[in-house]
Amino acid sequence: MGAPNLYTLLTAHTASMEQNYKSRIPNHSLYASLIRCIGGNAFLFIFFSIIFPGTAMAERFIDIPSSELISVSLKAPAGPLRMGEVPIFTGTVINRSTKTLKGLVVYLSLVSLLPGHEHPVDLEDWSAQKAIRIASLTPGQESDHEWKMRLIKAGPFGAALTIVDPESNQPRISPLAIFSIPPKPTVISGRIFPVIIGVPLFLAGLFLVLYRTRR
Repeated sequence: MGAPNLYTLLTAHTASMEQNYKSRIPNHSLYASLIRCIGGNAFLFIFFSIIFPGTAMAERFIDIPSSELISVSLKAPAGPLRMGEVPIFTGTVINRSTKTLKGLVVYLSLVSLLPGHEHPVDLEDWSAQKAIRIASLTPGQESDHEWKMRLIKAGPFGAALTIVDPESNQPRISPLAIFSIPPKPTVISGRIFPVIIGVPLFLAGLFLVLYRTRR
């Protein structure tokens, strides 16, 4: 006897689930109907996925929200960051669905991650572009954008991108891009030491020259 086909396996599994619930739940008719429905839908989904490869049939069959078919990421610049700099953060949006997405709004958020003082940060002070609009994004298309921020405060921070699709009520948020800005030193020893030593020597030399010219 050959190996059981996919339909046989799904049917047997569904019958087993129904029998299990029938023995444990007195009023099992509703649950049995649900199990049959789930088993049948699973079979149809796998069948159509094999006959029609790709995500188009899956999207029509299970009605996946468009937000689940958009991927978004934000990458912090490599290397150390310093206060006063204006580094570039790179955001990437990819349309993983089979339909063109229109009117996507992408905006940047920034939070302070200082332990005990976590709070959202107003981007107006950081001179950052808050939001952009992607007019159209075809299936499989990738859209890259640069986000500049002026680093005005030291500490640990996290930045993220949020996508709002006008056809979905579920925004898509990227993972946090975490970065740290070290405090700016108030006194730089390499610069102040020559001044401390040089100025007195210069004044002493000038006084010595004036003293000799008057004699």
